[in-house]
Amino acid sequence: MNDVQKIQIPNLDKVVHFIFYTTSSFLWCWALLNKKTTNNQFNTVLINLGLILFGLLIEFLQDAMPTHRSFEWLDVLSNTAGVLFGNIIYILYTKFKPHYS
Repeated sequence: MNDVQKIQIPNLDKVVHFIFYTTSSFLWCWALLNKKTTNNQFNTVLINLGLILFGLLIEFLQDAMPTHRSFEWLDVLSNTAGVLFGNIIYILYTKFKPHYS
């Protein structure tokens, strides 16, 4: 028998969801909006909706597939919060980054 106890942190998966979607949102905004297009707001909306719908689709698929996983609204909420936080980080990044001529 293993004497080492497993460390269990409640809702750790929600934190992981939040971090993953924050990172994804920031990187998508940074990559696509750095192209100096005129429709940045539209692209931002598409990025946000795409990531939120992707997270929702994954949750539905987890419930439908035989993976021993189930749909969780808290995962969807963590994903959505991560997307929005990633946008906030991107906005702050563009506002305060050094601008070179």
